[in-house]
Amino acid sequence: MTQIVIPAVWLLDGNLLVSADTLSRLVRQVAAEVADWVAEGADPATVEAFDRMLQSLADRIDVDCIALMSTTTARAAVGTLDPDED
Repeated sequence: MTQIVIPAVWLLDGNLLVSADTLSRLVRQVAAEVADWVAEGADPATVEAFDRMLQSLADRIDVDCIALMSTTTARAAVGTLDPDED
């Protein structure tokens, strides 16, 4: 079975330092590699389900990040965004 290693860079405070675009692209790349597992003897139905789950995860990352950016942009536009806010 194929092993996939995804490197991550962590900040000292424990937050992951990866852009949303990078993260969703990595998830989509993993989903694309999963399709190759059928040739290695994996169950096709399981591979297809895993692929759909990964694509769904990447879609949710995109949607949630767009929503977060929209909220942040709107708050900055009306002057209610505190740059020191956690």
